[in-house]
Amino acid sequence: MTKVEIIALAEKWEAAAQRAEARYQDSGAARHLREKEQAEDLSAALWIAANGADDHEALIGLRSALNGLAAKAHAALDALPAANRADDRTILTDLARNAISTARLYGVDSTLAPSAREKKKRQKKKQM
Repeated sequence: MTKVEIIALAEKWEAAAQRAEARYQDSGAARHLREKEQAEDLSAALWIAANGADDHEALIGLRSALNGLAAKAHAALDALPAANRADDRTILTDLARNAISTARLYGVDSTLAPSAREKKKRQKKKQM
C-alpha cells in the first residue's frame, strides 16, 4: 500500500470511530463503545504505519547509498599499493575499511563483489 492509501484508510476508520461514538451517545450500548475503541485503535495503527512509510523509504535510500560507498571503498582499497594498504594510518585505507565494515554491520554488503585481494586468497587456497 502507498502512503496515500494508508492515510485514506486511517481517515475512514476515524470516521467509523466518530459514527460509533455518536451511536453510543444515542443508545448507551456498550457494543458501540467497543466499536469506537476498536476503530480508534485501528486508525492510530494506520497513522503510525503511514508515518513509518517515509522512514522506510529513507532507509532504502540510505542502504543503497551505503552499498555504493562500500563498493567504491573496495575499489579504492584494491587500487592502493600493498605497502599503503598495510599502513593503518593511511586516511584512504581507514575510510575504505570503515565504509566496508559499516556496510557489513548493516547487512548491505551482500551485493558487493569480493575485493581483488580476497579473490587472490581464494585462488591460492584452491591451488593448495
